Amino acid sequence: MNMNGKLCLITGANSGIGRETALGLAKSGAHVVMAARDPKRGEEAQADIIKRSGNRSVELLVADMSTSDGVRSLAEQYLYRHDKLHVLINNAGGVFKDYQKNAEGMEMTFALNYYAPFLLTHLLLDTLKRSAPARIVNVASEVQAETLNIEQMIAPAKYNSLKVYGASKLAVVMFTYALARKLSGTFVTVNAVHPGVIYTPQSSRMAPSIFRPLLKLFMSSPEKGAGPSLRLAADPSLEGISGQYFKQMEQKQTGPFSYDQQQQERLYERSLKWCGLKPSV
Repeated sequence: MNMNGKLCLITGANSGIGRETALGLAKSGAHVVMAARDPKRGEEAQADIIKRSGNRSVELLVADMSTSDGVRSLAEQYLYRHDKLHVLINNAGGVFKDYQKNAEGMEMTFALNYYAPFLLTHLLLDTLKRSAPARIVNVASEVQAETLNIEQMIAPAKYNSLKVYGASKLAVVMFTYALARKLSGTFVTVNAVHPGVIYTPQSSRMAPSIFRPLLKLFMSSPEKGAGPSLRLAADPSLEGISGQYFKQMEQKQTGPFSYDQQQQERLYERSLKWCGLKPSV
């Protein structure tokens, strides 16, 4: 990969897949802007990436992606420093064993996995268009719900960690398909990717404690998990490919509900209202 002169923003970049993706982009010569919630961990990751890549063009922006104020702060910080953006990787995400709400009363899985990338993408969309050709990479998951109750996403009536996680990732995929359609002709592409079953501290916390020591034997490393996002961000052969879902390195189909354009539009319009945005594409 040769990403010299390219400006890349990646969320959740201080650990796991995000950190390794940021490292890969830095090694390719890109100007990397890392977004992280914890300043100390972010600074440690930034220093490590600069050292390992030999690329000093690695910035750190601190923001809490689980709240709209945090997402808006990240967009403002980025736009204050830069007027171009060639690659946006919406990598930050999580799954929570117990029901949690953010400061604005949104269920945390929904807020972090879906609301945040939707809002951030739209806040940066004009800049991406001005920088075209540009790419948006949404980190999704193979774990997707079969259908979506749009009105209950923000505050589910019953909480099941895997069900709300699957709903959030289905929403990411549907958002990807809808946005690709709206961006047709702009030379800005958007795709979703399942990076694989990756061992991270968060994934290990979701497993029963008795099984945690064995997880590394059956799960891929963050280094391997970064490969699919890096390919979608930089592979010249994927120029112009948009509105697709990739399972690791292969293009795959998702469930029938995800392709229902009427449901995609319902979700998209509702998401604009949740975010307090007007249609811009």
